[in-house]
Amino acid sequence: MDEFARREPTRRTVVAAIGLAPVASLAPSILAESKARAAHGAGYRFFDAHQAAVVKAAAARLVPGPHDDPVEALLGSPGATEADVVRYIDTMLSAFDFARPRIFAGGPWSNRHGGKHDYMKRFVKLAPRQRDAWHRRIKLLRRQYAAAVKSLDAAVSTKNFATASALEQDNALTKLDDVRDLIFGHTIEGMYSVPEYGGNRNLVGWHSISWPGDTQPRGYTPDEVERNDGADVVLVSGIVARVLDLLPDAAQRMAARGWPRG
Repeated sequence: MDEFARREPTRRTVVAAIGLAPVASLAPSILAESKARAAHGAGYRFFDAHQAAVVKAAAARLVPGPHDDPVEALLGSPGATEADVVRYIDTMLSAFDFARPRIFAGGPWSNRHGGKHDYMKRFVKLAPRQRDAWHRRIKLLRRQYAAAVKSLDAAVSTKNFATASALEQDNALTKLDDVRDLIFGHTIEGMYSVPEYGGNRNLVGWHSISWPGDTQPRGYTPDEVERNDGADVVLVSGIVARVLDLLPDAAQRMAARGWPRG
């Protein structure tokens, strides 16, 4: 989770700290609001059903999967929907709903690669200064996401961004710089962060870039370090996209020259 909504996503360093005031006394308004939303938000803690649908649709346009873009359909690469990015964002916005705020997943490793204990399942206690700072950030992010959904709805003809055409959705995101930057940063985090934060469902983000994730305590063998992982998925995706972009122009030029010939 990033410190400010518009910063580039970075990998998190797990910070051990002491002290935790009762969450109910820290943020009673946030807890009450989240409980009310969860009752009608299809299982989401902060988002209601409509907000979740809009954020999910926006994330899918920013990081499309095989059902969102012909290039990704050819490559079979997962996108924001497959990684359940909207769940990541909702979990972040609801971090203080939990007995231990879900800000920093514990460590030093999970049990994904032979560890006997899943240390990352238990979140780190926050020091008072961390708790206060994150409380302010999340309150701000909640306001920003509520406003972002309204802006996206207002920018499309259906007045519901989730039901608009892909073209309208892309145009809206292109024009709404602040909204795009807000959602894109968290979409990238939800794609590639550890799944304990709610995204990267079934590790699809890591699998798509051939990254095994946290490998301790097993680590890497010398052969794994030296082995070529194959073609760069991002590079290949860019090449395919460029070829598809050029196809219409190429077809027009060929037709002007009398191609195809009978």
